[in-house]
Amino acid sequence: MELSMKKNKWIKDCWDYHSKHIDDHDVAVEWGFWDEDQSKCWCCGRKTSHLQKCHLVPKSLGGTFEPSNIVPLCGQCHDDAPDVYDRKVMIGWIKDQQNPVSKLGLGRYWHLWDKLVPLATETYEKYGELDQEELQDIIRDNYEKTSVHGGQTRQGMYWKNSTREWVIERSFKDYQLNREAEEWED
Repeated sequence: MELSMKKNKWIKDCWDYHSKHIDDHDVAVEWGFWDEDQSKCWCCGRKTSHLQKCHLVPKSLGGTFEPSNIVPLCGQCHDDAPDVYDRKVMIGWIKDQQNPVSKLGLGRYWHLWDKLVPLATETYEKYGELDQEELQDIIRDNYEKTSVHGGQTRQGMYWKNSTREWVIERSFKDYQLNREAEEWED
C-alpha cells in the first residue's frame, strides 16, 4: 500500500493542481472520483498501472517537472500528444479527444464514427431520445468484458479497433434490449 501511495504521489500532485484549473469535461477523469480514476489516462480514459508523466510544455522547450506542467497519460496517448511550447495546445488537444457520451478520448476512436452514427440514428428513430447516462454505463460495462492487447510493434498495451467496434455494437444492442424489456414489462 505504501509503495502504491509513493508511486501515485506524482499523479495525486497533478490531480490536486489541475482539478483547480481544468474543467473535468476537458479530460477523461472526473475530479470527484480519485479512488476510481487515479489510474486512468487523462486523455483516452484507459485504466493502466503504467501512466506516464507527459509534459504540457516539453522539457526540450523549457518545460518543468512541476505538477502544473505534467499530466498522466498512457503510452499511446503520450506518443500521440503534440510537442509545442504552448501548454494550452496540449490541454486543447486532450479536450478535443473527449467524447461526451463515453468520456473516452474520441480522437483515438474516429474509426468508430461510421458504426456509431447509424446505430445511434436507428436507436433514436425506434425509441426516441437516448438516455446518455444509461448508454455510458453500458459502454463502461462492455469495456469491462474486453481485454487490452500487447502490441507486437512496441506500441504497448492497447484496445484493438475491432474490440472497440464490438463494444459500440454490443452497447447499442444492449441498450435496445433494455428498451424492448421495458416495453414488454409495460
